[in-house]
Amino acid sequence: MKHERVLRALCVLISGAVAAMTPWSPAHAAPQSASKPYLFIAAPRETAARGQRDYGPIAAFLSRVLHHPVVYRHPNGWLTYELWLWKDHADIYFDGPQFMAWGVHYLHQTLGPRVPQPQDWRLYTWTGSPIKTLEGAATGATLCAPPVPNFGTLWVSDLFPNPARQPYFRNVHGWKRIFRDVVDHQCTLGIGPRLTIHSFDPDHTKVTILKRGPHYPNQGFTISRKLPGPVRREIVRALLSPAGEKAMMRLRKRFSHGRRLVAGHVRQYRNVDKGLDAQWGTIYAAGIDRYLKQDAKREGFAVILQAAP
Repeated sequence: MKHERVLRALCVLISGAVAAMTPWSPAHAAPQSASKPYLFIAAPRETAARGQRDYGPIAAFLSRVLHHPVVYRHPNGWLTYELWLWKDHADIYFDGPQFMAWGVHYLHQTLGPRVPQPQDWRLYTWTGSPIKTLEGAATGATLCAPPVPNFGTLWVSDLFPNPARQPYFRNVHGWKRIFRDVVDHQCTLGIGPRLTIHSFDPDHTKVTILKRGPHYPNQGFTISRKLPGPVRREIVRALLSPAGEKAMMRLRKRFSHGRRLVAGHVRQYRNVDKGLDAQWGTIYAAGIDRYLKQDAKREGFAVILQAAP
């Protein structure tokens, strides 16, 4: 009997040591029934139906890889989305470089794959305009741009830090409409991506470039630090794999002209969130306003009043 007890104790010790030395794999993730799903969200630039079509396959793919449910949830608007990010409500994000940089800087999120092409912004006016310099555009000019938090609008806002010397911002949706309004003299200034402007004006006869932005990194994935480190690394590895490329087919076709996504590096996103703090400081400095409360209430989670990070 004594020898049997000793033998059983040795077996327990050996099995524990083997378990401790076994490397982590997706199969070791928490059982589906034991914990809540990982939440995957993206910036609400489309309808809920299109969001589900483009991002749903990615969530399904990650569910298979991690052996843990991953669900895509479509925010009902930009206020809800910004609040979710600000509170780190989700686990996996796909959004623009300004939000990626903010999440890495303040929430210590892990960078995932990103779109390989850089973002190159241009501020322009119509050819023959009396405005020839950036200083000349600072007062009295009308600037057509997408609503914030569009990264191009944040970039051009940062060019005019003095509130007493700023152009008048007019919210316009769509790069083609912005370009047309500038050419038709409905707006003095416009902004847009370099390649998009070139496609509208290949001969460079319709508009004149006033300011060229630097090469910013493009949009991509970030992963909340709430997830264990091995899970975050497995998500990055899976998205960069051939199977991940296939799951992201619609995303790649839409945002990277079909090119495969590449690994993101923290140094590429330093200071890319500039301009975002000013906007969020306005929204959150005195607490969440009543519109944001209503927006969050529809999404079914509580809003806590607190200062922005």
